[in-house]
Amino acid sequence: MSSHNYFHSVVSQEAYTTDYISFQDSKPSTGKPKGPFPGHCCDHCTCSPSAECGCVNCICTPGYCKCPKPKPPTIKYNSSYDTTTSFRRPLEIEKPRAAMYDHKGVRVPYIDGPYLIQQKKNKEGSLEGGPWQAHEQDIGCQSINTLCTFYPIKGKHKKIKRWYGTFEDGYLAWSSIYLYEWFGFKYYEPLPPSEGGRLTKIPPWLPDLYSLPNLAIAMSYFCVGVALQLLRTPLIVYLIEDKNASPAEVNVLFTVMAVPWCFKVLYGFLSDCVPINGERRKPYLMLGWFFYLISNLALAAIGEPSIPAVIFFVFLMTSAYMLADVMTDALIVERSRYESRKGDLQSRGYIIRFFGSTIGAALGAVVYNKNDWSFYLPISVIFLLNGLFILVFLLPFIPYLVELSDDCKPKPFKKQCADLFETVQLRAVWQPMTFVYVFNAMQIANAAWMSFLVEGLGFRAWEIGVLGTVASLMTWFGIIAYEKYLFESSWRIVFIVCSSINVLIGLLQLALVTGKSREWGIPDIVFALGDDGVQEFLIGIQFLPLCLMYLSMCPAGSEGTTYAMLTTFSNLAGTVAFDVSTLLTTVWDVEEDTIMAGDFTGVYNLSLLCTLVAPLPLIFIGLIPRNRAHQDDLIKETTRSPVMGVIFIAVMIFTMLGTFYESIHTVREAGNVEYQDQ
Repeated sequence: MSSHNYFHSVVSQEAYTTDYISFQDSKPSTGKPKGPFPGHCCDHCTCSPSAECGCVNCICTPGYCKCPKPKPPTIKYNSSYDTTTSFRRPLEIEKPRAAMYDHKGVRVPYIDGPYLIQQKKNKEGSLEGGPWQAHEQDIGCQSINTLCTFYPIKGKHKKIKRWYGTFEDGYLAWSSIYLYEWFGFKYYEPLPPSEGGRLTKIPPWLPDLYSLPNLAIAMSYFCVGVALQLLRTPLIVYLIEDKNASPAEVNVLFTVMAVPWCFKVLYGFLSDCVPINGERRKPYLMLGWFFYLISNLALAAIGEPSIPAVIFFVFLMTSAYMLADVMTDALIVERSRYESRKGDLQSRGYIIRFFGSTIGAALGAVVYNKNDWSFYLPISVIFLLNGLFILVFLLPFIPYLVELSDDCKPKPFKKQCADLFETVQLRAVWQPMTFVYVFNAMQIANAAWMSFLVEGLGFRAWEIGVLGTVASLMTWFGIIAYEKYLFESSWRIVFIVCSSINVLIGLLQLALVTGKSREWGIPDIVFALGDDGVQEFLIGIQFLPLCLMYLSMCPAGSEGTTYAMLTTFSNLAGTVAFDVSTLLTTVWDVEEDTIMAGDFTGVYNLSLLCTLVAPLPLIFIGLIPRNRAHQDDLIKETTRSPVMGVIFIAVMIFTMLGTFYESIHTVREAGNVEYQDQ
């Protein structure tokens, strides 16, 4: 029998809402038919089979009575099994235990244990009856669309126990060979699909990032971290040493790696507004990683790709894993509503992500150093290795990924925009995001620092790779330190202390420029590692409070768009800082020839300026909440400012347009340089 005749069912946790009526113990007061199914509509509703909801002049819908009703009685189960059907039978009415669906979105029976139910064939080879039928004794279960317990019909269905499956608190987890289970087609209801529903039981797997239903999220974060770092050093070495790329062409590479970060808000809109087969996250997650894999395999197949090919496929793969990253964040935000300590899941997710960055940076530092070491991998093998991370670490866990959603209908674009504008008008949103934008825009890096390390101090490619590895490792340690020891600390104090220490470390960097570190007997690489390591550790500590703040700003139903918009807003401020740092290189002479000649005056002045500017945004530290409790209080106030909402959107749009313009200008400039060289 083909796989589509198997019904893959997934159970949600037990939930109850007072306005959700599945059974009605009172008899109809009139002779009129009541609801599309018995007991599913109020007494004054007249039902019509042609009506979409089954009721005429009534706000009720099938299974959802909007009229006040008494709490329904419950069904109690006998612990023994029915001897005729081998399935438990209800003794009296109870509230529904779970909502379960097959891969086509059809409601299916509740079965205790890892079972598949297969329809039997008759002598002619056709399937017996419909896909599911209820026993006549089951009250109120005359239709598959009612939310009650169903049982297979003896003689028409057979129960198949899957020995390698497990049952864990409302979730059927099993291994599978069916293709559709990797690409979505699952529906989950952790909450009743009606307004005002309340969660009465949280299954243990829901707030546990390492449980089987959530493990794909953890692995996706890990793969994002690897994708961010593994190719960075090999690509630079390959383009400069093997393809003789000009500085302008290398700059184009960094540009196409930065631009897709601006797409995150667009990806959020896409997933919130256009679900695929009833799911908003998982299909897009798979699409993102699919195109990422294709890009790496294409580069591996080419062997030694040209500069334009590298730039094109790097742009494609960066856009692809940004799509996957947005979906991973949205899955975390949706789950965070059920945490006892909000933010735990997200902090663990970013710990895994930066661990992946550390692994990627370490591999990138050693796999392509053919000039320094006798062992190295060809660039095509590195591309293949980069793609295989997805197949090995992520794909096996995709079938178990649970997407939480109580309403996956397409959302109009205008409605999504209106909801987003309502969100950014909140004082709890625009006020702290103002500080975030100003703070990130003034974290200006010394654009000539890399040239100073390579041309001035003679750092080799593997040493630059080690710096990146240590930076990722220390950021990872910083996030762990915050999650373990500073989670309940004041956000304002965290920013003040970390920024102040960063100023001291930045001033200490000047010793490397002036050569004082050598006089102290400290090798340049050791001093640079310690200096960068401490700074990245502090950046890791500052990173999580912002993420926790974004988390509390996301309304239900628009998690993908809102979280992506907030992170995009923050990232755009970083592009402003990058552009300012590039402009500052014209103030002092930091050209490569000057640095190679041993004149580090421009590097010194630029480093001093960047260090002194960085703490200035602390003047506005009062704009961010003191902690999570303060943020929740601000959200409850619902104070709105349409003017600030307009300013917020305008700043984001104009910064994004400026980034696109700068990127296009960079690409055109590189093209002009190449044309002149020819």
